[in-house]
Amino acid sequence: LVARKPTADAPPTTARVCDIPRDMLRIDDLSNQIKAEGFELPRKNLSSDAWTLEPPGMMALMEKMRRVGQLLKEFIGCAPVYGIKTGFNEAYLIDSLTRNRLVEVDPSSETLFRPFLRGQDVDRWYSQWAGQWMIRMKSSSNYEWPWSRAGEQAEDVFMRTYPALHEHFCRYRRELAERRNKAQFWWELSGNSHWELFDQPKIIYPDLTWRPSFSLEKTGATVGDTIFFLPVSDLWILAVLNSPIMWSWLWRNTVHGKDEVLRLKTIYTEQIPIPPASDAIRSAAESAVRKLIDLTARQKDSVSAVLDWLRVEYAADKPSQKLQDVSALAPDALVDEVKKVRGKKNPLTVAGLKALREEHGRSIVPLQTLALEARTLERQVAELVNTAYGLTPEEVALMWKTAPPRMPGIPPTT
Repeated sequence: LVARKPTADAPPTTARVCDIPRDMLRIDDLSNQIKAEGFELPRKNLSSDAWTLEPPGMMALMEKMRRVGQLLKEFIGCAPVYGIKTGFNEAYLIDSLTRNRLVEVDPSSETLFRPFLRGQDVDRWYSQWAGQWMIRMKSSSNYEWPWSRAGEQAEDVFMRTYPALHEHFCRYRRELAERRNKAQFWWELSGNSHWELFDQPKIIYPDLTWRPSFSLEKTGATVGDTIFFLPVSDLWILAVLNSPIMWSWLWRNTVHGKDEVLRLKTIYTEQIPIPPASDAIRSAAESAVRKLIDLTARQKDSVSAVLDWLRVEYAADKPSQKLQDVSALAPDALVDEVKKVRGKKNPLTVAGLKALREEHGRSIVPLQTLALEARTLERQVAELVNTAYGLTPEEVALMWKTAPPRMPGIPPTT
């Protein structure tokens, strides 16, 4: 804030305001940035009440979205659901090797292992499973186990029923017994009354996010306590949540954390306004979203395959951030990144350099084609959502002019 002493002149009726995200601040050109990107705000708005430092047009746009849309919790008939809090992840979250070993010893326990997604696994449109499993040991408070009514003999019954799991959990007996969220028995998870919701298709999203990362989960995976989910598979809702206008809305209507991460707590997300859609708009959006889910899955699988090839053939065990976004790299940029990862003591051979360039044509060029197709579909979805909200061309232009950092998609004029 910049203030000046009062003068004898009449005070101005407006103040020029420029809301600049930290990573977009041009400190050496601040005056010009304020002049170009700022707006006039009536001084009466700068009272002792809470301030809203937005252009009047943007405030009107946010109000229009609320007026047109229906609250998310009303649209789906419930509030977002919180993921599972184990109280001690090391006991309940295991890799595939451990899961297979436990099942081999005790085949009857196989149904207790469910794919598990962490917050870091959740991405836009499609979330790729990282091979982690949860031992879904429900609480006897809402599930009937053979030991649920066994009293003091409960652990003996558990040991006879699932001997391998009993041995596994015994390694963590003290930590499990000392959990704050205690269950009826020390080896069980704490009470949860909505296990069946995890088994059905659902829209998942992380509680902390730097970009719109809503995706459809169809495998019945269990999600952790850094994830929320909507117990629906409505692709129209998914289209709205991943749209540019919704990121603009979330940026202005949720709490910001460190480094401008958005905290998507239920008190904010249940208030998201979901616009009604005509049959034509809904059908077109659902078709585009299905394609985006498929394209994203194919992209992720292809990127994983390329990174695995680089790990095996070029010892790129710790790919750089640019390599992880390998589809954005031209042939020379790919070579440069691989060189950086390998280090000066491990230079590329002539044959290795040739193979790297050839693989770019075989694997990365097709990835770039998929990315181009995805961008086209993203724009279609954005336009359909804008239409459902009834946005005018002027409002769409304002949305992009005041776009927050990491806005998905590209402006319609480019």
